[in-house]
Amino acid sequence: MIQPQKRELAKSFEPKGFETEVYQFWETQKCFEAQDESAPGQKAFSIMIPPPNVTGVLHIGHALTLTIEDILTRWRRMHGDNTLWLPGTDHAGIATQAQVEKAIAKEGKGPSGRPMTRHDMGREAFLKRVWKWKEDHGSSIVRQMRRLGASVDWSRERFTMDEGLSKAVREVFVKLYEDGLIYRGERIINWCVRCQTALSDLEVVPTDRKGSFWHIRYSVEGGGADVVIATTRPETLLGDSAVAVHPDDDRYKHLHGKKMVLPLLGRKIPLITDEYVDREFGSGALKVTPAHDFNDSDLGKKHGLEFIQVMGLDGKITAAGGPYAGLKFAEAREKIIADLEAAGILVKVEPHSHKVGLCQRCDTVAEPVMSKQWFVKIAPLAKPAIEAVETGKIQFSPKSWEKTYFEWMYNIRDWCISRQLWWGHQIPAWYCGKCEAVSVLRTAPTKCPSCGAGASDLRQDEDVLDTWFSSGLWTFSTLGWPEKTKALKTFYPNSIMETGFDIIFFWVARMIMMGIHFMKDVPFHKVYLHAMVRDEKGEKMSKSKGNVIDPLILMDQHGADPLRFTLTAMAGQGRDIKLAVDRVEGYRAFCNKFWNATKFFHLQMEPEQGGPVAAPAGGVSAWILANFKNLSPMHRWIISRLQSVTAEVEAGFAGFELNLSAQALYEFTWNELCDWYIEFSKLSLRRGGRDREETLYVLHYVLDGVLKLMHPIVPFVTEELWQSLPWTEPVQGKHRAAHGLPQIKTLMLQAFPEKNPALMDESAEETLKRLRAVIGAIRNFRGELNLSPKVEFAVNFMTPTAASASLMERYSTEICALARLSNLQPVMGAAAESESVIPLMDPLMELRIPLKGLINVEDETKRLKKEAERVEGDIAFIRNKLSKESFIAKAPAELVAKERAREAELMGSLKEISASIERLKKLS
Repeated sequence: MIQPQKRELAKSFEPKGFETEVYQFWETQKCFEAQDESAPGQKAFSIMIPPPNVTGVLHIGHALTLTIEDILTRWRRMHGDNTLWLPGTDHAGIATQAQVEKAIAKEGKGPSGRPMTRHDMGREAFLKRVWKWKEDHGSSIVRQMRRLGASVDWSRERFTMDEGLSKAVREVFVKLYEDGLIYRGERIINWCVRCQTALSDLEVVPTDRKGSFWHIRYSVEGGGADVVIATTRPETLLGDSAVAVHPDDDRYKHLHGKKMVLPLLGRKIPLITDEYVDREFGSGALKVTPAHDFNDSDLGKKHGLEFIQVMGLDGKITAAGGPYAGLKFAEAREKIIADLEAAGILVKVEPHSHKVGLCQRCDTVAEPVMSKQWFVKIAPLAKPAIEAVETGKIQFSPKSWEKTYFEWMYNIRDWCISRQLWWGHQIPAWYCGKCEAVSVLRTAPTKCPSCGAGASDLRQDEDVLDTWFSSGLWTFSTLGWPEKTKALKTFYPNSIMETGFDIIFFWVARMIMMGIHFMKDVPFHKVYLHAMVRDEKGEKMSKSKGNVIDPLILMDQHGADPLRFTLTAMAGQGRDIKLAVDRVEGYRAFCNKFWNATKFFHLQMEPEQGGPVAAPAGGVSAWILANFKNLSPMHRWIISRLQSVTAEVEAGFAGFELNLSAQALYEFTWNELCDWYIEFSKLSLRRGGRDREETLYVLHYVLDGVLKLMHPIVPFVTEELWQSLPWTEPVQGKHRAAHGLPQIKTLMLQAFPEKNPALMDESAEETLKRLRAVIGAIRNFRGELNLSPKVEFAVNFMTPTAASASLMERYSTEICALARLSNLQPVMGAAAESESVIPLMDPLMELRIPLKGLINVEDETKRLKKEAERVEGDIAFIRNKLSKESFIAKAPAELVAKERAREAELMGSLKEISASIERLKKLS
């Protein structure tokens, strides 16, 4: 049995004292590693990490993803599954190349003294520099994943440009080309002038921008009424090939078949008719620029129009723009508007807000342009991917995201996969300088397959593939495909795909398409999409707003576990997480709470408390099962409640409602175990003898169970505490033995608890529910009167039921001890004027507390009146706010509801204060 080095528990929860050592033990003992083949009867569980950028750093979104995936992985590992959580990083083409280009620009000068570019270095030298950058900076996020406690199988770590994945990428490209699903052609694509590369539709972010509608007069050849057309991009008129109107628009029927004169350039263009035109929008006529608008491109192909490229790839107007050639786009717009005004054909300008497509990486306006690129013919791949979700073979959670998936998949366009970058998977296509043949091959050719020309006459395509092309193969390429490996057979399809909703189309949809096509099966059966982490006001985090919450700082301050528990507790399905730092601080206090509970157990084993107790024969769990019915109601209650919580936690994990599991654990551990059971246990511990022994066994059993249940969420602190417990039973099941693996004493390999109906006791739960109601009511009374915990007082009770009387008599010792009473006795008849009466429904009774001598009536009355004035002021302030129509109209509905709830809460408080004052009047 391999065991970690023993450490004495610190006085309080101090994560810096053990997190690093705990993780090193897990990793050194290979606790995270999966087996290529599962043992007989053992289930396989696999989940692939969404690969973060290799040069990135851990942000709060990563922290949420890793926490959720680690919970699911640890949970299934404790259930005995052959568990693979596979880590890796993405080469992140544009992002990584941009980082290196910035670095070399700062380091040296190119020709004419300008900053050095990659072109000055040459491709080979530049790529060497990028690989070095990757080696220097790529380990940061990997270290940070360890810091968070990610139990990934590091022995299988992958990189999207490692040798194995590069082989898979090339195989997929060539096979799709051979199947007629990859082609090279000139089509309209999105182009980033700054990044100097093509962009897929998903890499263009529609963004609201304030702009203008320029209304421009187009004249009819040979004279006649002009046609006024509105546009948001007047510079593109240089590439107009037609004017389009609806065929049934009576305003323009007399112009059917006519030619129009292009403003400024004078080029003759046809007036075409098409039902695509919206007659109700603007003048009902639109300019058609096939080379610079996706919808116009479709019209252009349909009507055989000329595609005139005037927007150059370099951000300047091309020669086709006549007198405007060579001008930057913004300069061209300015000059064209001036010339239109001078010519008297700019009718009017109107402000207009519209969506503008921006490059996802640099926020530059993405320009639709004609360009020769490589494309994936997507429709044949999309069809089975749609059917997989329609038939339920793949299920989304929350299910509402399926509608979004369908909307995109039904309207999907061919995927532009070539990028004008150097960092990435270079396209495996070679062009022959002699016969001009294009050869797409798995390995670099030594001669042209078409004409036999030598290697010196062959040139490989300089472009690289879209980063998402390699990421789309992640579920099977990481398992050794195209080889038929044991791991591929065991772990494909993956059990779950867990990721953020923002990359459904970038990644999830493409994995589904690629997986079905190449593996002939779906890549996973369940897609669990988590929400976005926002700031405490619900706003998106951004550096410009200064509201970014850095998980690394939070972990330095509070440890990994409080952050993990916070994210889990707030990760309800379909709801964004409004994260506040004080929530993390609160859950640190929670970690400290069950740390102290474990310390309390250890304290009871000290000599001054009676000394160590020997483990029961057969172990604690067996002892509990054998003796359960003979235990006191307090013991049976906490054991029974643990069974219910076990079922709740299991259901939450299984249903991807991790927040419900966290909530159940929090309420049980803090409210029932720490605040009630441990307080009750102090009485039986003081009695010593068999009572003490039984109490220690029960407390150990509950602590052991809670730590196991909590381990997937807060692995560091639970491991540290569990290792400190005596009598633990480190049985890890038959599967490790079947694999020939050593037994390791670690919580993460223990069996996950299961609810045991034989340890349920409704009667004990009802008894303790009533007992807690009595003690809670007395404690509330003490709090209302600000009575010191040291002050003891008498309580009388009157009850009409024998059951309630029996409860009070049997547990009078416990009530007096936990409520700090000097006396507890039954009474008959009406309550005295000097008694404060607290009615209870279950158990049915009145608690009567004599007030004379207990408080200074005059001082307490003054305090309560002062408190009433404060509450009345708060109520007046809120009512004034709610009476203003402007507040109701402009404030978010959530804020208005919050203010109204606060008003009701304050009214309740005021009512209670008034009742207290009336009681004091009677006393005086």
